[in-house]
Amino acid sequence: MVNTGGGAPSVMAIIEHLNASECRMRSVHGFTIGAQLEFNVSVHGAGTIPLRGRVVACRQNGPRYAYVLGLENAADKSEAIAKANEAAQARASAHAADIASEEGLTRGAVRIPVNFELRYSRHGSDARSAHAINISTGGVHMNTDDEIPVGTAIELQLPLGAQRVDVRGRIVAHQAFSPNYNVAFYEISNEARENLARFIGKHAA
Repeated sequence: MVNTGGGAPSVMAIIEHLNASECRMRSVHGFTIGAQLEFNVSVHGAGTIPLRGRVVACRQNGPRYAYVLGLENAADKSEAIAKANEAAQARASAHAADIASEEGLTRGAVRIPVNFELRYSRHGSDARSAHAINISTGGVHMNTDDEIPVGTAIELQLPLGAQRVDVRGRIVAHQAFSPNYNVAFYEISNEARENLARFIGKHAA
């Protein structure tokens, strides 16, 4: 929750990136450039970190806003922030239960955290960019400002090092007002799956 002070009620925000000098977050609430925000970062296994910063950049996409904050009190919290990032990455890469697609396929298997841009398109539309957060042989967790209804079929181009893997997937989960989407693969060639498995095996901890 984010507090602007002055007796105003706290509002919800999603933190996407954090280091000792900068925070990137999203919210449906509009803040002005220069606004001072106070908030707590809490990751299971890493405790709670109270932070304060000012909005230095803002971009609106539909009902959501993306913010960049310059942090003002985080220099002495760099170690705690590093531990929070490590805990978040560990949770993202943990084994997860299978998520069944409408075709009966699942997105189970080991997932690894990733950080790359992918391309996706809906039927008859131009390709768009999204950011991959974690991936398995059965699906990908991606981040995009676009609004994509759950159940939408999409085609994806995944850059896996020197290889490019083309698959078809379906949006199986999306939390309201969040830029994060869970995609389950439902059409992937044996060759593409093997390339993806090799990539995951190479980068798995």
